[in-house]
Amino acid sequence: MIPYIDIKPIHIWFIPIQPFGVLVGIALVVGYMLGRRRARLVGLDPQLCADGMVWTVVGGFIAAHLVSVIFYFPHRILDNPLVLLAVWSGLSSFGGYVGGALGAYIFFKRRRVPSIIKYVDAITFGLVPAWILGRMGCTVVHDHPGKETLFFLGVKYKDGIIRHDLGLYEMLLAIVLTGILYALKNVRPFDGFHPALMLLLYSPVRFMLDYLRVGDKTYLGLTPGQYASIAMVLLAVILIVHGVKQRRAAPQPA
Repeated sequence: MIPYIDIKPIHIWFIPIQPFGVLVGIALVVGYMLGRRRARLVGLDPQLCADGMVWTVVGGFIAAHLVSVIFYFPHRILDNPLVLLAVWSGLSSFGGYVGGALGAYIFFKRRRVPSIIKYVDAITFGLVPAWILGRMGCTVVHDHPGKETLFFLGVKYKDGIIRHDLGLYEMLLAIVLTGILYALKNVRPFDGFHPALMLLLYSPVRFMLDYLRVGDKTYLGLTPGQYASIAMVLLAVILIVHGVKQRRAAPQPA
């Protein structure tokens, strides 16, 4: 059993500094720096990659909120439609993935970048480590409580019940994924290999973790996150097929 860690916000004058916000802010800086560094190492334009990451983050936050409210808490829209504009009020990780991907696509398409997937690959090296800090934020505020458990990684909540802490589990998963990603940093069988690999490794685990959630809205027996997990596996397959085809079609050196 892991004890319940309750970190109180720090007040600077009348402004409360929340631990979740601090960790997410650090995550953004770390992701930005690592993505830019990866772009430089593989011969891409670091500034172009950095600008693309800004669009990725903005699109991710907007979509993360909209997906959270529309698919998880639709009753909140009926109570107050303006909740759709309160971006800070509820976030969905899969919504963030979709919005981030869309933001990156729009940016690089407008800049007429010939191979968007190469920049997406570089951005992956920033986003996956940043996910550790983002989920660490979820862990310290315990905003993803799961079912009761006797598992040794269960957290004893304030009500005395030991529960799965899904934010903690995803933080640990992100640590493993980061280790795999950077261990294979020099393995590039085709463009888009690294994002496809991360999708294939993350999505099945997330699909299973959603069975531990409590109170999530379901559609035909599955949560929105589980449907998104299936979609991401399909996207990974598409990236692999497209990447292999491009590799085979490329002229081979003598």
